[in-house]
Amino acid sequence: MQTLVQTLIFGLALGGVISLCAVGLTLSYGVTGFINFAYGEFLTLGAYFAMAPMAVGAGLLPALVVSIVTVGLAGVFIARIFYDPLMRRGLLPLLVTSVGIAFVLNNLVQMIAGANPERFPVPLMRPWMFGHVFVPREQVMILTTALAAMLIVHLMLRYTLAGKKMRAVADDPDLARAAGVRIRRVLSATWFVSAAIGALGGVLLAVTQVTFGPQMGWHFLLVVFSAVLLGGIGSPYGAMIGGLVIGLAVELGATYITADYSYSFAFIVLILVLIFRPRGLVGGAR
Repeated sequence: MQTLVQTLIFGLALGGVISLCAVGLTLSYGVTGFINFAYGEFLTLGAYFAMAPMAVGAGLLPALVVSIVTVGLAGVFIARIFYDPLMRRGLLPLLVTSVGIAFVLNNLVQMIAGANPERFPVPLMRPWMFGHVFVPREQVMILTTALAAMLIVHLMLRYTLAGKKMRAVADDPDLARAAGVRIRRVLSATWFVSAAIGALGGVLLAVTQVTFGPQMGWHFLLVVFSAVLLGGIGSPYGAMIGGLVIGLAVELGATYITADYSYSFAFIVLILVLIFRPRGLVGGAR
């Protein structure tokens, strides 16, 4: 029984990270209409931009703020330079460009930081003990942080003017433009939020994995895609649910079947759900 409880705790923590990353990806898709294959590199950049201040003595929280703001601005810069000029030329140029940007960012990180695995200089915390069940504090903190971040995204989308404009552009860009919404500003805000969420997700993922390297974001991107598709592409709330389901499936599969192919269980669940619900659990864009 304690094995099941601990597996569920690890699964929820991993699912929280996947959900958060999936929300950032599906948010940009909902507003811009294309999947950004460079999104995984925002996770990697987030971890490395947090690592840099910590290497000179900064705490985790200030380093996290620096990372989120820096990667958010980098997301806006990349979108303005490379994506905005291609918005009216169809999806294929945007997809190919995003793949190219992913490779460039990946190689830049590897060239500057090296290929050796890194680890955040944070002290190990003793787990809580409940009878024979131990609950790692890191996993609880990761899950709490991810849930808090998703709650902030929910409040922003539902109650702020910026969030309402994002939803309006996602629903009908032409109607939003006719209503006086400045599309360019909304796109910039969306890119900032999406990249900033990716940075936070990257830091949480790096803590979950203990060590991280330049390939972290690229390898994790397919898992994030599976959560986005499972929940319903373009739906932030579907991405939250999809990420939690994927996280639990990965940890349960690794514990009770085999740990060698843990991420393959994410795609098994995805295929089974899409057979019966082609638009995902919540129902996303067609």
